[in-house]
Amino acid sequence: MYISARKITAANSRMADATAFASIVTERMNEKFGTTLGLGIEIGGDPNAIWLNGRWESLGEYQAFMEGFFADQQFATAMNIGDSVASLSSDQIARVHRAPGDRDAFAHVSTGRLLATNFVGAMSFITEIADLASEISGREVGVVLPVTGDRYEVKFVHFGSSLQELQDIDEKLFANEDYLGIFARTSEFAEPQFDSIFLQRVL
Repeated sequence: MYISARKITAANSRMADATAFASIVTERMNEKFGTTLGLGIEIGGDPNAIWLNGRWESLGEYQAFMEGFFADQQFATAMNIGDSVASLSSDQIARVHRAPGDRDAFAHVSTGRLLATNFVGAMSFITEIADLASEISGREVGVVLPVTGDRYEVKFVHFGSSLQELQDIDEKLFANEDYLGIFARTSEFAEPQFDSIFLQRVL
């Protein structure tokens, strides 16, 4: 399975308009193409960021969607109109290494960078830590690896019904001795950087 993520940046003071416009276009894309595209806004990160994400069984399925989208004149017109309230900032495609749970109202996305010198060992390590985190938290922790962009990047994704649930999961993990033991080995496999954002689901 693959995940696509498109970052849309709202113009200053136009976040509400951009979110409403993106929601309408996303709903119409799902209706026309039979997709299950989701839309979310960042919480505690970029205040103007809107994320359009999709799940695909193959890159062929993703390609067929993109070709259909760009061939549709109505969507081309809509994108031109949307330029007044937002701009497209970036795209990324990633492969699902370990599947996350079902979408919920909020998501926690943590991004790290694996060491090139121990990349093979890192594959086993990220699976081990995600398996244990899922067991402790009761929420499936997904792992996605970029197909485009920084190929040494790794993202851990899990969902929650509220921001407080996401925070409770984080606190539960770092109160667990087994998890702390695995986490202490991170320096063997990853660089000393780890960024996190919350996303609130719009669609």
